[in-house]
Amino acid sequence: MIRRLPVYLLLMLGVVVAVVPFLITILASLKTTVELVQGVFSLPEEPQWDNYRRAWVDGNFDRFFINSLVVAFGVVVPSLVLSCMSGYAFARYRFRGKSAIFIYLLLGLVVPLQALVIPLFYLMREMGLLDSLWALILPQIAMSMSFGTLLMREAFSGVPGEIVEASVLDGAGSWRVLWEIMFPLARPFVGTLSLMFFIWTWNEFLLPLVVNVDPTFQTLPVGLLFFQQRWTSDIPVTAAGATIIFLPLTVVFLLFQRQMIEGLTQGAIKG
Repeated sequence: MIRRLPVYLLLMLGVVVAVVPFLITILASLKTTVELVQGVFSLPEEPQWDNYRRAWVDGNFDRFFINSLVVAFGVVVPSLVLSCMSGYAFARYRFRGKSAIFIYLLLGLVVPLQALVIPLFYLMREMGLLDSLWALILPQIAMSMSFGTLLMREAFSGVPGEIVEASVLDGAGSWRVLWEIMFPLARPFVGTLSLMFFIWTWNEFLLPLVVNVDPTFQTLPVGLLFFQQRWTSDIPVTAAGATIIFLPLTVVFLLFQRQMIEGLTQGAIKG
């Protein structure tokens, strides 16, 4: 126990560093400006829930929140389906150029979004998709495919071949083998991938900032930027807007953290 004490202390320090900023933001969102100046860690005399109303209504966070939900689910569901299909193809089929295509697909993990955002802007402009939610959904589906294919390929490669062969002998086609046999067996990986796609999409800032100028089609991170510029002097209201952004992510992560940890640990064991 004594030998592990430094490890526990280090982990506790990491937890404090990770959690304290969120606690400060939540506390700030429930205070008045005077109370915030008096003390960052002090509790408010009376919670100022009106800060959230002002952020939600006056800051148009209701619109930003709906846009973020539409984009998140519009990216997660197709990305998950396409990743399963491509991962299954690379894991179970042999075809000409398989290795070259797979390596080319993995380039998406190497090239940063900063190098792609300008070409994406011109592509969306040529397609007439600027200032629309499609300009956020379609590129992020494409960018999610690299990691999704890699993870699902590893997941499907770990399924014993005897199960697939027995299903084929029973008359199951490729589509049925994928969705009725392989998909349920890879459920921990699917949960991990879904959660990661959701977090990445929800937090995306650069792409919405570049391809959408109309505030009607902005998501929460960019909406917070414009909101902060407008409410710079009112930090509690700005903190309420920030809380609206990270609170859904926190809830989703707490609900699905077991599946995510299970998927990551299985991937580490298989690796």
